Amino acid sequence: MKKTGVFFRTVAAAVLGFLPLALCAQQEAIGLRMDVDGRQVSVGDKLTVTIEFKQIGNGNSSVVSGPSIPTPQHFEVRGQTSYTQVVMVNQQSTMIYTTKLTLAATTTGDETLGPAVLIYQDPAGKKREIKSNVVNVTVTEKAGFSLFGGKKNNPPTEPPADNPPPDEDALRGLKPLLPEVVNVIRIIFWIFLALLVAGFFLWQFFKPKRKPAGAPVPMGIEAQFRDAWKKLGNEDLTSKEFCLGLSKLVRECLQYRYQFSAVNFTTEEILREMGKRRASEDEKSAIEKCLKTCDRVLHADGNLTGRDNLRALASALLPKTPKS
Repeated sequence: MKKTGVFFRTVAAAVLGFLPLALCAQQEAIGLRMDVDGRQVSVGDKLTVTIEFKQIGNGNSSVVSGPSIPTPQHFEVRGQTSYTQVVMVNQQSTMIYTTKLTLAATTTGDETLGPAVLIYQDPAGKKREIKSNVVNVTVTEKAGFSLFGGKKNNPPTEPPADNPPPDEDALRGLKPLLPEVVNVIRIIFWIFLALLVAGFFLWQFFKPKRKPAGAPVPMGIEAQFRDAWKKLGNEDLTSKEFCLGLSKLVRECLQYRYQFSAVNFTTEEILREMGKRRASEDEKSAIEKCLKTCDRVLHADGNLTGRDNLRALASALLPKTPKS
């Protein structure tokens, strides 16, 4: 009877402990994936390792440390870059934290890269560790340069010993099968063919270029920004769809106008960068208002108000369209 009671208490505790995890899984899905741009490289070649930490839902988990991989045996780390982006997947806000490692192959052999380890803080404030998959890469010797892909050493052939030497008297009466004029005709033919090919290429190069009738004129970058701004006036857009479009438009305009990687920067990084730029106070205020409002709606489920005002602020950041 005691064993039966202990068994039922254990099962009940396991069920009660699983329920919060199941509820959390419905709100948030987290994963860590690692991949490379090649499975076989030579010594001296570079290999790019991409590690993606993906969070689907509104759990507001944050990266504490990493990601990092164990020190490889046949590679050395030459560089690392990281960036964060927010996209919509199946009507859910998805945060993707991407890290790219540049490795250089140093010695030959089979290498197992990973697993990558990342430490993050869950919505309850607890630090958790997550591991990725591993990737196998082979490092080979660097092949030497050869114009024709290698040489073959063919041994010299000797006439069979059984063959008797040719009779000189029998060869004296032989005459050439073709006259010497054939060689002259062959040279003239190849010269004519070369001139014909050269004339064709010169005609292709100097002939006037004609544009096909009715070909669409490509839209300039300024017109593309203005078209994206006009689409934000669609009243059927949801709050998150509007904020996704507005956040993307503001970042792309800043990257085009001020030449820095604004599409990969967080709001705080963009505001710090704009503090170094020669921009008016009205523009800086418009940038801060648009981006912080979008962050509140996308990441904190805030309410969206004042769409027309946000569109008006964003219009001040659009590049000027040249007059035709």
